[in-house]
This record gives sequence, C-alpha cells and structure tokens, in this order.
Amino acid sequence: MISVETLGPLVPGPAAAGVDCLPANNNLDLVRFAGRLWFAWRTAPSHFASAEARLEVSSAPGPDGPWRHETTVAMGADLREPRWVVDGDDLHLWFMQLGTDPKRFQPRGVHRIALTDGGWTEPELAIGRDVVPWRVRRLGDRWAMLGYRGGEKMYSALPSDPVVELRWSDDLRTWSDPIDIHHGGTECELVELADGRIVGVTRNEGPSRRGGDLLIGRDVEHLQMTPIPRKPDSPHLFLWEGEPFLFARRQVAFGGRYDHVPSWTPGGVAIRVDQALWSITRKRSALYRLDPDTPSLDWVLDLPSRGDTSFAAVVPENDGSILVADYSSPAGAGDVMWLRGQLRPTGISLHRLTK
Repeated sequence: MISVETLGPLVPGPAAAGVDCLPANNNLDLVRFAGRLWFAWRTAPSHFASAEARLEVSSAPGPDGPWRHETTVAMGADLREPRWVVDGDDLHLWFMQLGTDPKRFQPRGVHRIALTDGGWTEPELAIGRDVVPWRVRRLGDRWAMLGYRGGEKMYSALPSDPVVELRWSDDLRTWSDPIDIHHGGTECELVELADGRIVGVTRNEGPSRRGGDLLIGRDVEHLQMTPIPRKPDSPHLFLWEGEPFLFARRQVAFGGRYDHVPSWTPGGVAIRVDQALWSITRKRSALYRLDPDTPSLDWVLDLPSRGDTSFAAVVPENDGSILVADYSSPAGAGDVMWLRGQLRPTGISLHRLTK
C-alpha cells in the first residue's frame, strides 16, 4: 500500500520567491546535491511554445524551505526538458531550446549550464539541433543520453515515425554518435536492475507505432519490445528500493488506451485521430509499477492532478519515502480536457509517497 501526502505548492508558492511567474508552470526537475534540494521549472504564457518562456532555478535545504532563487535561463525562445545531472562535485542543468511558434515543434539543440565556484555558467550548446533530449543518466559505468529525432514530423502534413536514439559519454562533454534503439518512439526511459537487465518504456506516437512499448534486455542494443495500449506521456522511470516504478500522464477515457482506429487504417489518418482524442480527454499524473518478468505496466495510483498535468521528478529520502514534484491545473479549474488545461494556468506541488 502506497500513501500520498501532499506537502503543498511550490510554484506559485515558496519555491518561486523572487520570481515573476507566468501563468503556465510545467516542465520541471528536482534533485538533491550538496545537502540541498535543487528545483528547476519552465514558466511561460501557456503549455505551447513562446519566446517569453524561461527556466527558473531555486534551492532549499529541504522540502520545508526556506527557498532561495538561484538563476534564470532566458534565450528568447521556448525552453523545455530541464534535467539535473550530478557528476561527483559538479551540478549540471541540461535542457532543450525550441522555436517560438506555438503551432510548431522546432527543436534547436541540447544546451546546458553548470554551477561553478564563480556561479552559473552561460548556456552552452552541447548537441546539435536535430535531437530532443529526454534523460541523461548512468547505465553501467557510462553516461547515457536518451533522446529522439523526427518529433517535428509527427505534426507535419505527411507524418513519419520518430526514432529513439542513445549517445554515450565518459565525461559529459564528448558524446558518441547516436545509436538507434527504437523506431516509432519518442520519450524513452531506461534503468538498470540489480541483476544487470535493462528495463524501459517508450511513448509511441508515430504513424506505425501508437501507444507504448516496454523494453527488456541485457544491453541497449538488444531490447525486446512488448507493446502496451497506453501512451506513457512524460515518463519518469525510477527504482524505488530496487523495484522499477513509472510516473506518466494517464488518459482517463477509453480505459487509458491510446490507439482507437482499426489496424488497417492508414498511419497518417490514425495518428491524427489518436492525437485529437488524446487532446480532448481528461488526464491524470499516475504512478505505475513495471513488472519486468511478465512484462507489464500496472496502474498504482493517481497524484492529485487534472487538466494539463504530469512531468514528475523524484528524489529518494533516507527513510525510504520519495519526494515527488509534479504540475497540474489548479483544483478550481475543474476536471477539464487536456487541451483546455494547456491553455490555462498550471502550478507545481510537492508530495511525499510512502510504501
């Protein structure tokens, strides 16, 4: 039995002290480093691309604060996917720059800043324009950057499948050429179990693969795929006391199923039907348990969430509980469809989950 205790709002709230927040506060990450919690989030006019978007960074000694503002990243373009990376005594924030057109998806490269003795560095281009980063983490004894390319083509007049790729690094500066590990996927998560197996999940939104896949294998180049009908948007896969769990956006309608048209339907038509139904249905931010032996993805619970929601960040605590930061439309907005929530204000709250 897993219990949820909501600790309170972060943004708007104490973590945004000194910050002029815009209405939408969503893409986020949270990490513990040097005895403090470090929190990064996107603030913008809406869920959609804007030149006014910023990444804000705050820190605190613990969930009760007090919070202090650390730095702001603004580049006159949309900014998303903030990801903390702790490398020994070094703290990095990785993120993606996009365009300014709210009707288009325009990746413009992977950037990073770092905390040094002299303060925060200026944004530095780390990887070129064609890749969308999703997660940087250790697999084995190397750094792995999971990302995808071709995401912009999912929304074009002639949609085609994106491709999940992985790049290796030993120093977070020099990266290998990309290795293609999944055709048809976008956001992909992988973790390594104690027995050496790699387990993962993908969000699939291409013309040929719609929903998701569970990935199991001994190495990243030999992953076996098990299709699932859910589309795990904004997935965050993590180990909780050695067991794999996943936070992702859950569709309330249709039993959570994403693909709604017969298999013989042309992919270019199917993707538009699926995307439209996804946009006009209600959402939750949900916790799942991933069983690598079945394999299966089983719903556990929903966080207090509605409207536009789900970009969970997880920090383990010494007592075995986890801190979870996540965003949602406010309770007063009602249980609105996802698209309506994307056009209205959102805020970020902190929760504690205990087994």
